[in-house]
Order: sequence, then C-alpha cells, then structure tokens
Amino acid sequence: MRAAADTVSLPVYRGATPDPKAATRDAVAVLRRGLVPIVEIFYSLQGEGSRAGQATVFVRVAGCTLACSFCDTDFRVRREMAVDEIAGEVLDYGCPWVCLTGGEPTMYDLQALCDRLHGHGLRLQVETNGQHPRPDWDLDHITVSPKESEGGRLHPWYLDHATEFKYVVDSDQDVRRAMANPTAGRPGGPLLYLQPNALNPDAARLCVEAIKADPGRFRLSLQTHKILNIP
Repeated sequence: MRAAADTVSLPVYRGATPDPKAATRDAVAVLRRGLVPIVEIFYSLQGEGSRAGQATVFVRVAGCTLACSFCDTDFRVRREMAVDEIAGEVLDYGCPWVCLTGGEPTMYDLQALCDRLHGHGLRLQVETNGQHPRPDWDLDHITVSPKESEGGRLHPWYLDHATEFKYVVDSDQDVRRAMANPTAGRPGGPLLYLQPNALNPDAARLCVEAIKADPGRFRLSLQTHKILNIP
C-alpha cells in the first residue's frame, strides 16, 4: 500500500524548465561521464535569507529531484565541466563565498568540488530542498527550502545541521508547514524564513500576517535580486 503522501495530487507545473524529467536525465548522464552538469557560474549578490546582500559566486548545477510548480529556474545542462575547471572559474572572481545551487546540487556527490573550493580558503553555502544529507561536504552555510507540498521529503539530518529554513509560501498550508518545523524556538537553532511565491500576489500578505502573529518564530525573506533586477 502506498503512503498517503505519495497519493497527494501535486500542483500543476508552471516552472521554467520545459521538460524537468528530461533535463534531469541529461544531467545525470553528464555526471556518469565524470563531469559536473552545470547550468551557469556567475557572480552576484546573495538575494535571499540571512546572507542577503553578500557578494557570492553562484555555481548552478543542472537537474533536480523535484519539479516544483513555481520553480523560476531553467535547470537544463548548459555546460559539462571538470572539477578543476569549475574551481578555476570560481577563483577568478576573487570572492570568498560560493553558493552551490540548482536545480538540486545535493542529488550528486560533489565532495571533490567542495574539497577543492575549501582547499582554496573559500566558504561554501548550499541551497537545497533537504532530501539528501551531505555531512561530508563540510558546508559553512546550509539553506534548506523544504518542498513537501511539491512531493519532497525533508531528511531529518537537516533539522540538526541547517543554518536556516526557507519556506516558499503560496497558501495557508505553507505557513502551517513552516509552523510545524520542530526547530522553531530552539536555542541556537536555525532561522526560519517565510518567502512569498512571486507568482502569487497574495503570498506577501500571508507571510507578513504570519510573521506578525508569531514574531518570535519567523522572519521575512524577499528575492532582493529580483527587486534590484540583477542576476
């Protein structure tokens, strides 16, 4: 018998990747050839969460374990790169912070890349949906955006190791999911952010009302890079 979570109808996909399953198959094929499937590497400011406003080199990995209805990223493979190539390009920017994002970077074993970047004294952030724990990556900042409403399942490892949780809010149900996070209020625990779904004009109101109702639990995360119209 299938679990109840498996029988829930998922939202209609409205994301930016034309064929998410095909994009992920292509990405996995690149990894099997000994290379890393990359969408892009670019230098900008972190736009979300507690690191918002800090200069960051983003390494966007292709492919994803989910196909979230609101996904704003086209995660098809654009480049096939060796670890040394990625590290060299990142180092050229001269920035101390690197963010591994996607897609979903933790669906692959990128420890060799993490070790190489750390070996050059860089600090690493990962942005993940929290399905795959990566304790060996020695990450400096872990941003988890749980996606249970989109078919994802949060691995409990992240409850003890996340720096912050960021919930994309589209409805009251998303606020309730965030409220159910057991780390809320834990001394020294991760920060909990509510972030409005940009596709829903009412989402900002939901976030503001929830934060005002429970000011000790939540903070607001905005996609400031979109507000500033930067990559």
